[in-house]
Amino acid sequence: MPWIARFPGVPESAGAARKLVRDALGDHPRVADAELIVSELVTNSVLHSKSGRPGGSVWVEIRRSSATVWIDVADEGGQSGVPGLRAPDEAADFGRGLTLVDALADSWGAHNDGDDYRSVWAQLTSTAEEQASTTNDSPVPQGV
Repeated sequence: MPWIARFPGVPESAGAARKLVRDALGDHPRVADAELIVSELVTNSVLHSKSGRPGGSVWVEIRRSSATVWIDVADEGGQSGVPGLRAPDEAADFGRGLTLVDALADSWGAHNDGDDYRSVWAQLTSTAEEQASTTNDSPVPQGV
C-alpha cells in the first residue's frame, strides 16, 4: 500500500514529509535513511522548481515491503533537464542534497517531463539481518 501526500511548496514541508516517512515505515530498519532522503528531495523541489512559488505543491509517495523502501518526490518542474550530481562547493552551505541521496540510496533516478513535472525517486533495500529486526511490517497510515 502506498502512502501519498501533497504538501505546500514551502521549506517547512520537509519536516512534514519526514513525519510521513515515519508513519509509513514504522520500525523499518532504513527509516532514518528514508527520512533524510525525503527531506533532501522535498527541499530541492521547493528551492529548484515551480513548486516553491506561491500556491505550489510537492507530492511524496512512500512504498514499502520488508526488504524495500521506494520514495518518489514529484514537483511542478521548471528547469530543463533532470537533476543530477554536481561537485559541491566546499565553502557553500548548500549543494549536497543529491550527493547525500546518492550515498544513502541503493539506487535513485530522476525524470523530467518538460516544464510541468519532475520526479526524483530513491530505493532502499534491507539486509536479511535488518529485516529480521523489524517487528512491525504493516504500520497503519495516519492522516494520509
